[in-house]
Amino acid sequence: MDVKILKKDPGYIKLSIKQTDPHTLFNLLREELLKDQDVDFAGYWRDESFYESVVFQVKMKKKTADPSDAINKALGRLEEEVKDFIKLCKAKIE
Repeated sequence: MDVKILKKDPGYIKLSIKQTDPHTLFNLLREELLKDQDVDFAGYWRDESFYESVVFQVKMKKKTADPSDAINKALGRLEEEVKDFIKLCKAKIE
């Protein structure tokens, strides 16, 4: 996976993310970011290559808020959910 920052302003970040099929992961991240009351907008779309990459952006309600911090916190919450899911599944199938 290749992640590049296309634009970063106070309270805003736009990323280009290349991967074979990014839709599922980035929809999950978008949903998690929208749970954050400081996030005004989180969304993504496929870029001109359509299948290979997406453009992902986050806009904070306050320009003083850091979208990178919001992304890191959302990823941390998702990581914990995935760990719990793995434990649950392993316990049921072993």
